[in-house]
Amino acid sequence: MILCDPFAINTLALSTIRHLQDLVGQDTLPREAELITKFLPMLMSFVVDDHTFNVDQKLPSEEKGPIPYPSTIPEAFTKFLQENRIACEIGLYYILHITKQRNKNAFLRLLPALVETFSDLAFSDIFLHLLTGNLTLLGDEFAVEEFCTSLFDGFFLTACSRKENVHRHVLRLLLHLHHKVAPAKLESLQKALEPTKQSGEAVKELHNQLTEKLELRKPSPAEVTETPSMELPLPTVPTPASR
Repeated sequence: MILCDPFAINTLALSTIRHLQDLVGQDTLPREAELITKFLPMLMSFVVDDHTFNVDQKLPSEEKGPIPYPSTIPEAFTKFLQENRIACEIGLYYILHITKQRNKNAFLRLLPALVETFSDLAFSDIFLHLLTGNLTLLGDEFAVEEFCTSLFDGFFLTACSRKENVHRHVLRLLLHLHHKVAPAKLESLQKALEPTKQSGEAVKELHNQLTEKLELRKPSPAEVTETPSMELPLPTVPTPASR
């Protein structure tokens, strides 16, 4: 339908030409050979690893051995995310894709690479908004200690002290999924996310809301009452006097 509209065609065509002209004037964009010859093949290797693992899980148990999901990433991949803007953007959107697909294994594998990215793009409001929204699809995983440790301790909390927007996004995520997180982990996160004197009003308000929700989850102290005994005394049966 869009292609039947001459005004839409005009807008799309002009936008395409404008972007092509911009690309010609920027030497650091896709004509870099390493972006095509090294980074994209690495990204495809993650896709292949994931597909291979999924196919393996479908095989009959007697035909396969226990194959763990790959847990390492090439150092060059992390370096690309740190030094190349386009590689970083592609990598971030791939992570959003696998999170939306509820692919916990692939997400945990690539998560460490997000701690240091080009211009801290992994901690930008746009990416965090999309990421936290997709993470709600993995709500049941928040009950797992390993998942929470990797996500919060290994990623979010590394930037909370220096980036208030990260602090806000984490608090909003916990407000939505606090009932899924293990109580002990939730308590430690509540303490780790306490606002400082320099924190803005939004962070303080969100933390107060989280505290209120956690207080409501705590069981009220049971009133100690003495339970009446249910045992009834046995009636005394007179014995006939001996004659």
